[in-house]
Amino acid sequence: MAFGDRLQEIRRTNGLTQEQFAEELKVSRQAVSKWESCRGYPEIEKILYICNRYGVTPNQLFEQEVPGCSDMPEHIPAAQEIPCSTLKSSFSAFLSNLSPRNKWLALGAAGGTLVLSLLIGAFLKGGSADMIPLIWVGVMVIFGVLEAATVGLTSIWFVVGAIGGLIVSMLGGQIWLQLVVFFIVSIGSMIAARPLVVKYINQATTATNADRVLGAIARVTEAIDNTVPMGAVYVDGKTWSARSESGEKIAAGTLVRVLRMEGVRLFVEEPKEEI
Repeated sequence: MAFGDRLQEIRRTNGLTQEQFAEELKVSRQAVSKWESCRGYPEIEKILYICNRYGVTPNQLFEQEVPGCSDMPEHIPAAQEIPCSTLKSSFSAFLSNLSPRNKWLALGAAGGTLVLSLLIGAFLKGGSADMIPLIWVGVMVIFGVLEAATVGLTSIWFVVGAIGGLIVSMLGGQIWLQLVVFFIVSIGSMIAARPLVVKYINQATTATNADRVLGAIARVTEAIDNTVPMGAVYVDGKTWSARSESGEKIAAGTLVRVLRMEGVRLFVEEPKEEI
């Protein structure tokens, strides 16, 4: 007997509906239906609970799924020797597995590191250490790390401003001029780019399942009775667990309107007007 048939037999023997069985296991009714139709298996915790609760063994549940000795191959090939990989071959395999986008990102990161190293080297040449350009480089790194951690377009503007301050510093500008350029460039880039970026990011939102089914007309596929409790409706191409908003019983085949959702359960009522 297949696992799904065995599970269905256990449920019916104990006088449970799919809804009651699902509530006991703290899963959706659709999950139980999927298991009983042999389209999936429960988690190991659920399997152990079923075995302990209903006095069955895992072998009884999965008798047909577990292959017998006759199904095992007579000769199991010996494990093949794992080839030794060199550092060069490992690095080549790593690069080949990267997507084109990630390869360009890696190349850009390497190029940016090289540029920063050249800038630092230029200001340390001859043993003289002008700390101001190094401070601007540090500011760029700090705000860049913050932006990478938050990914919210919150500090990238200060990275651009720090680049402006670094350029003024390299041209010999005074400290006050570097700070003015830093704030002007940061604020200017924020004002110019942030609204446009946020607009294009937010326009990609999609409606959720709740947005689609609320207010829709559904068909009762399993009689709704809040006192049992049991009930299901079919709407938007899916079967949902359902309850009556008013508490009254609703017969199978009735057309109802979806009022609200709690978790994976819909609350419905019979429309007053004729559909």
